[in-house]
Amino acid sequence: MVEWQITNIQATAYFDTIIKIDRLADISSKDFTVSYNPDNYPGLILYHKKFSAIIFRTGSIKITGIKKTEDIFSSIEELRKILKNYNINLPEKYTLRIANIHISGKFDYDNIDIEKIGLELEDAFYNPERFPAVTIYYKISPDIKAALNIFKNGSFVGVGLKCNINEITQCIDKLLNEFQERIIKKFAK
Repeated sequence: MVEWQITNIQATAYFDTIIKIDRLADISSKDFTVSYNPDNYPGLILYHKKFSAIIFRTGSIKITGIKKTEDIFSSIEELRKILKNYNINLPEKYTLRIANIHISGKFDYDNIDIEKIGLELEDAFYNPERFPAVTIYYKISPDIKAALNIFKNGSFVGVGLKCNINEITQCIDKLLNEFQERIIKKFAK
């Protein structure tokens, strides 16, 4: 079984409201700081000790830096509390979309012929002068796909995975175990 961990989850919460981010421009506390320069970027960036959030006037909030799926909702609730302290009330209902999941881990094999993968697979890119891993774009369904950087020792880093919030673990397991069976096993030395 492939060993893996989530290193970052990027999610976007869509609230059906206008957020008056100008009210937040000069705030900070021991738990967070804020960066806002509307001439350079339309979003207000809130750096919390557990996550970062980009808050837009349109009601969308991009959250990043989350390492566990269960922390997604608690991060949104923490943002609600912070904003409420500054008289900004977010509606109870919102739409949540996972924008990107970053993972890292190790396949069950310690010696992968990444040069051969780079030559034989159509969706693989390998240039050892630029990066010591082969990059493979792998898709098992329209909803489950990722870009995987595979290193010779069987370690990997993956980005671009998107799936339903209630199925993150299952999606990652399915993607990586299928990838190991179809690709890694074939190119293991």
